[in-house]
Amino acid sequence: MRTSAAAAVAAAHAGMRALHTAFGVAGNSCGTSPHATVASARLAAVQETYPIIQLPARSLWCRQYALDARRVAQGEYAGLVSQVREARHYYQYPSMSAPQTGWNVQMFTLFDNSVFINPVNLDEEAWRAEAAQQGMSWVAFEEEKMRELRTEGLTGFAWEPCASSGFLLHYIERPLTVRVRALDEHGKPFTVTLDKMRARMALHELDHLQGVLFTRRVVDTDHVVPMEGFVTMSDWSDDYPSLEARSTFLYTIFTPPYHFVSDAVPDGNLLDRKFEDGIYPGCEQDRQQRIELAAMEEIQRNAWRKEKAKRKEGGQQCGRGDVGTVEDDDGSGTHGAS
Repeated sequence: MRTSAAAAVAAAHAGMRALHTAFGVAGNSCGTSPHATVASARLAAVQETYPIIQLPARSLWCRQYALDARRVAQGEYAGLVSQVREARHYYQYPSMSAPQTGWNVQMFTLFDNSVFINPVNLDEEAWRAEAAQQGMSWVAFEEEKMRELRTEGLTGFAWEPCASSGFLLHYIERPLTVRVRALDEHGKPFTVTLDKMRARMALHELDHLQGVLFTRRVVDTDHVVPMEGFVTMSDWSDDYPSLEARSTFLYTIFTPPYHFVSDAVPDGNLLDRKFEDGIYPGCEQDRQQRIELAAMEEIQRNAWRKEKAKRKEGGQQCGRGDVGTVEDDDGSGTHGAS
């Protein structure tokens, strides 16, 4: 029997919530007290409005499934496409792919609300054909192509946010443009050439759909920085993590040796959000976990106070008994004579 797409995504979301719980208090089950069990049960009931799959979830490392073009045209996936759009807008990320929301299909959306279903990177398609003709591995050929484009000034570096590693930014080199063939949300095919941040974020999401993550693209581990620290970039040292990265603001692309181009991303204001605003992937789970952990700490403190008082009382009683024995021994042997 064929399961509906909506039911499949609902099941995926339920499974993802269970995974979130497993990494919370419930995951530390060794010698857990009844209070921890209660806290785990409460965490399991936490509902995220827009749950986001986080690394190192296995589904993010997999190639995603293509959608049936006929069903797309019939509007069968309209609700699920809207959910991905809403999640992106809610968290104010510049782009988001369906697998990040638990829907493991070939679909992503950008900050301009454009939708790409079953997208094909036409540049990569041509490169792969050329690599096959030359008998080269794809990874080696891609590196060679990037060197050629870099020499021609056709690549750039930029900081990229990713909802699946929600508190980090990664400094990554990509081509400045990309040609994409895809279906829109109504199932109509189109081909477009993207540039600036639309090209970069489309390439970011195309990677997601192929199970390729930032770990393959980032310059090195020094060029992965916390988002909170990125807000205070002006306080960084001049060469942290490198002179070029230090000079590249969010939604700005650096093309060596000295060229910087900024782009407008009107619906990607994630840096304007504060932690206290409580709008980030996993916020509800995090909030509930902090409440439960604070309660557990208070319970543990109370238990320790009671134990300390009990030990103190036992020590005092023991002390009184010792004093009484000494008095009997020193009191002219009264008890012994009788």
